[in-house]
Amino acid sequence: MNTRQIISQLRERAGAVYIRGLQRTYYKVFGHQVERRFAIVSTARTGSNFLSGGLKTSPSIRMYHEIFADHTRQIGKDFDKVLATVFQPESRSTEVVGFKVFYNHLTEEEWPKLLSHRDLKAIHLTRRNRLKTVISLEIAFKTGRWTKSRRSGRREDKHLTLDPVKVLARLEQIEAGERATRVRFADRQMLEVVYEELVRSPREIFATIGSYLGVSDIDPDKIRLKRQNPEALKQLITNYEEVKAVLKNTRFEEYLKV
Repeated sequence: MNTRQIISQLRERAGAVYIRGLQRTYYKVFGHQVERRFAIVSTARTGSNFLSGGLKTSPSIRMYHEIFADHTRQIGKDFDKVLATVFQPESRSTEVVGFKVFYNHLTEEEWPKLLSHRDLKAIHLTRRNRLKTVISLEIAFKTGRWTKSRRSGRREDKHLTLDPVKVLARLEQIEAGERATRVRFADRQMLEVVYEELVRSPREIFATIGSYLGVSDIDPDKIRLKRQNPEALKQLITNYEEVKAVLKNTRFEEYLKV
């Protein structure tokens, strides 16, 4: 990136901050306080951008991104200040406010703080094939691309050489995050959404989500994102046979069959 491009990006960001500031001032005067809130609880690369993209098509929903992530704050710091983001006045058309929070975005001390908000609904997004979650994350780090729109035409080298032992540990970590989430939200409303079902039947699943959130204007046809890594695992993993050997005869072996 050259100097001109850097300056252009800085100007765009400064302009966006200015516009957001004006918008917030306007909402404080002419907006209203929203009573309904929800969190998408998940881990990275489970389709949370696709889910958020669908929710954003509804004028009734104000969808914030990963407000607790380490690229927006230091993990473990400023919890109350960050959470206040979703308690700001919103436009009159907004009926529900949502945000994303991944398993590793909050510390063990912070989860109880979030759960103390008893009216907060949760959408627990999981991916049936956890190995594809691991691979998708590695590809995103390698290529620097975290989303892909219908207009994207760029191709990258997505081939990976994986450490099978680390893959196994990561699969177990994802499982543990899913279990912990179900325990944390056991005594409140939580909707389970599976990525594979969401992309296979978006209208049906988004209708279920809309009913859960109390909105009826989600339009999946307006989602601009598409699958980033549709290739078979053998095409993406250069040491596929090595990974396969480690996962063989474990509960994770089934992921290799897809």
